[in-house]
Amino acid sequence: MKLEQITESKKNRESKLEAVKLPYKMSELSPVLSEENIDYHYNVLTKAYVRRYNDGEGDPDFNYGGAKLHNMFWSQLQAPRPGNKPTGDIKNLIEATHKSFEDFKKELIRTAMTIQGSGWVYIAKNGSIKTTPNQSYKTDILMPIDMWEHSFSDYVPAKDAKKKYLEGILRIINWESINLRLQS
Repeated sequence: MKLEQITESKKNRESKLEAVKLPYKMSELSPVLSEENIDYHYNVLTKAYVRRYNDGEGDPDFNYGGAKLHNMFWSQLQAPRPGNKPTGDIKNLIEATHKSFEDFKKELIRTAMTIQGSGWVYIAKNGSIKTTPNQSYKTDILMPIDMWEHSFSDYVPAKDAKKKYLEGILRIINWESINLRLQS
């Protein structure tokens, strides 16, 4: 597959971006993500990618990717729910690609653990699990999970902070929002 087919072309990009409005209160993702973590990650970092892209500051690819990935990330979360598991089309895609949700979780964690430094792990629209470095936005992204160190800072200094963070994120994924992405 050609890189142009995966990376969104510059001519297809919006001229202006906005930070998505959070569909929950910052305190509602606790204990998975603390209010302090979300406040910094959303109000400082996410909004800065949007502002810098709109103002033409810095690397436009980096800022565009940061804004798009974070908007997807924030809009796919919800308050923790016991037994939160995929339903509908995303459940079918996961089971067709990974046999079970448990196998999917293991592969997601294994793949995410290969990221050294900054990047994202994501479910692609075909059900595969991939990584992308830094803020590289790809058009096949269905469900991105931020793997930059600030994302899992609530879990440090635990030796397995990344794993605990990923397990926590899966408790707060709004699978219905992922189903809506699959339909679009």
